[in-house]
Amino acid sequence: MKYILPIVAALFVSFAVSSAHATPLNQWKISCGVDKGSIKKKGKTRIFKTSTNHCTGGVFQQRAEITSKKVSPNIKGKYRFTSTISMTNNKNEKFDIFQMHDGRDGCAPPLKVTVLSNGRFKLEADYKTGKGESCVRDVFAQSTKSNVVFKRNGQPQQLDVFVDFRGKAHFSVQVFLDGKLAAQGDYSPPEGKGYFKSRHFYFKHGVYSYRMFDYEMVSQNMSVKRVKK
Repeated sequence: MKYILPIVAALFVSFAVSSAHATPLNQWKISCGVDKGSIKKKGKTRIFKTSTNHCTGGVFQQRAEITSKKVSPNIKGKYRFTSTISMTNNKNEKFDIFQMHDGRDGCAPPLKVTVLSNGRFKLEADYKTGKGESCVRDVFAQSTKSNVVFKRNGQPQQLDVFVDFRGKAHFSVQVFLDGKLAAQGDYSPPEGKGYFKSRHFYFKHGVYSYRMFDYEMVSQNMSVKRVKK
């Protein structure tokens, strides 16, 4: 009996770890397609390079992203996206490094983690009120200002995005760079008539920008796990 218990415990731990990795939010594929060679995967490393935007619609010119599978907008629980990022570029263009979408066509999604031209982080989102670009802009309630700066000199940096789902499409988010809080805020969808209702949620990771620019971003040991409280 004394030998059986450790084996059972080990199997339980292994199952828990496997379950954490098995979340649909940790199952990825290339989003929309990219120019040849713009996204490469080598083991646990992904390399993103400049690509034209292969997604239909919109005005953003450059996109090299991967996308996860979908989960219900009523999901509850806290999830951590983590990756070691290193980037070089020819100019400090504003871009989105992480996003969460909900099935809308047009307007910004419920969450964009944006790296500004000065390297600071900003959370962005819209409310969608009608067809196309009928939107209430920049609605994310941000509760902190930070001097944390994303480096573009090839230096590895640990990026962590914590998304705490609260059901009914409500969530809060915290962004850390090398363990320092870079941005945080809350998203609460309006209840009024005419507002778009989230159909599902899924993550995106990569480089998404309005303008074309030359870059290489390396993302290592990327994973999404549920955080145990």
